[in-house]
Amino acid sequence: MAIGEQLLANFARIAASDGGALSLLEETESLIRLAYRPGGEADCDDGVCALPQSELEAMMLAWLARKAPDVTLEIERLPA
Repeated sequence: MAIGEQLLANFARIAASDGGALSLLEETESLIRLAYRPGGEADCDDGVCALPQSELEAMMLAWLARKAPDVTLEIERLPA
């Protein structure tokens, strides 16, 4: 399995837990491009919290730094 597919497999469930979605747009030897569609609101006013994109991205970058430190991650945020 390619590193981009591994990244997606590890983090798509986290994004989906609050109604969001991740998808792989492009993968090269040096770049992984993902699309992120956020789910619920991160402010928790309705009792349902979403993981903020910055925290999800930080977790993905940390994972990628361990698995493939020479690969750059780009995330395109799509409308909710």
